[in-house]
Amino acid sequence: MPAHRRLYQARRRYLPYVFAAAGAILAVNLLGVLSIEIEPLMLMLDVNIGFPGYTTLKIPPIGSITARTHRNQPLQLTLALENIDLDQLRQIALTTELKSQQALVRYFQGKINQVVGIVVTRLLLIAGSGGLLGVYLGGQRRWPALLGGLLTGCLIILLVFTIVYFDYDIRAFAQPQYQGIIEAAPWMLSLIQEGLVKVDQLGEQVQSLAANLYTVFNQIENLKNIGVLAADLTVLHVSDIHNHPAAYDFISQVVAAFPVDLVIDTGDLTDWGTPLEAEIIARIEELNVPYLFTAGNHEAPDVLTRLEQTENVTVLGSEPLEILGIRVAGIPDPSAESYSPENVSIAKLSQHAAAINEAYRGKEHGIDIFAVHNHRIANQIEPGIFPVVLCGHNHVQSINQVGGTVYVNAGTTGAAGIRGIQAGQVVPFSLSMLYFTRDPITGRFNLTAVDSIQVQSLKQSFSLQRTFTTYQGRNQEENVEDNSEIPG
Repeated sequence: MPAHRRLYQARRRYLPYVFAAAGAILAVNLLGVLSIEIEPLMLMLDVNIGFPGYTTLKIPPIGSITARTHRNQPLQLTLALENIDLDQLRQIALTTELKSQQALVRYFQGKINQVVGIVVTRLLLIAGSGGLLGVYLGGQRRWPALLGGLLTGCLIILLVFTIVYFDYDIRAFAQPQYQGIIEAAPWMLSLIQEGLVKVDQLGEQVQSLAANLYTVFNQIENLKNIGVLAADLTVLHVSDIHNHPAAYDFISQVVAAFPVDLVIDTGDLTDWGTPLEAEIIARIEELNVPYLFTAGNHEAPDVLTRLEQTENVTVLGSEPLEILGIRVAGIPDPSAESYSPENVSIAKLSQHAAAINEAYRGKEHGIDIFAVHNHRIANQIEPGIFPVVLCGHNHVQSINQVGGTVYVNAGTTGAAGIRGIQAGQVVPFSLSMLYFTRDPITGRFNLTAVDSIQVQSLKQSFSLQRTFTTYQGRNQEENVEDNSEIPG
C-alpha cells in the first residue's frame, strides 16, 4: 500500500479522536462554570483545561488566593464565594453534634464529597457533549464515530481529574499568592486559622451566648427603674458592631426602654466591608430613629454606598449636620476608603488628628458633637474645640472630660464580633446614652450626663453607670446633682 494511502487511512482513523479531544476541552473551558452549594456556602466553580495547574479562591471584594496545588496537571480551578446563608450558618453553629473541630471537619468533608460527585458528573456530560460535537463538526455522521467522540470526551476529563486527585496538595496554600487586597489576606487567614483551632471552645460559647442573650436583653427594660433623666435630647452612641446580629437586639431593647431621639454609630459596622455583610443594615431600618454614621477601618465603599441608600441613615462628613436642633459632624477613618481592615500607622493617625485641630480650632463652627472612629484620633483632638467627641475602635468603654470637652468611647456594641467569642476573656456588649439639655439663653445643647451600659452575655448580667458632666453655668454649689463627676 502506498505511503500516502496509509497516511490517509491513519488520518481518517485518528482524526475524529483529535476533534473529539479538542471539542471536549473547548466545551469544558467555555461551559465549565458551575454553581455549587456546600451548606451554608454558595460557590461558583470555574474549571479550565490548561497549564499551569492551580487552585484559586476568590472572596469578593477582598481579592483572591492562589496556590499551585497540582502544578504539573492541566487543570485550573477557580472557586468564588457567591453567598452565605446566615440562617444555616447559625443553625450549624448551634448544632450540638458539631461542638468539636473533628465533627466540623467531618461535616464539611461529607458535604464536599457529595458536591465533588455532582461536579464530576456534570463535567463528564459537558466534555462528552463537546467530544461528540467535535466529531460531528469534523465530518463524521455515523453513530459509532459519534459515540466514540462522546466517550473520548468523557475519558479525557476523567483522566485529568483522576491524576489531579492523586497529585493534589492542599499544603500548597501554606505559601499562597495574593491578589487584590494583598495586605489583608494574611490577616484573614490568621482569623480563620484561629477560629478553626478554637472551634471546640467557640461551639460551647456560641451556644451559651444564644441561650443567655435573649434573657439579658429582655431585662434591660428594668434599667428604667434607675430613673430616666429629664433631657431635651437623648442620643444613643454605639460603635464596633462587627457584624454581630445580636447587637441590634441590644440596641432595639435600649431604644424601646429609653426615649432615644437619635443614634450615632462611630464605625466598624462590618468586618470586611463586603456586600454580604452589608445586609445587617436592614436591622438599622427597623429602628425607626435617625441614625448617623461615621466610617471605621473595617468599612469599605460598598458598605458606605448601602448606608447612604438607607432612608433613616446619614453618613457624617466634615460639614456639620443639624438634626433635631443639634449640630453633628464627623470624619471617616483613614482606612475606610479601601477594602482592607488594616489600620494606618500611628503617625498618620496623629496627622489626621492634627488636620482636624487645624480645620476647626478657633472657628465658630457651632458643632455640638464630633464623631471619629479611632480613639487615638479622638484623644488628640484638642480640648475646647468641640463640646463632645465620640469614638470607638479599641473596644474599651470610657468617658473622660478634659477642659470643655467630654470624650466618650462606646466600647463595642457587638462584643467585638467573632474575635470577642474567640478572646480568652469575655468582651461585653456596650453602648452609651448621652443626655442633653438646651440652654434657654443660647439655644445650644449641653451634655449633662452619660449612661454607660454593658451586657455580660455569658454571665447573664448587665450594668449601668451614670456619669454627670460639668459645663459653664452648671454645678454651682447649689446645683450639684451627683458627686460622681468626671475629673477634669
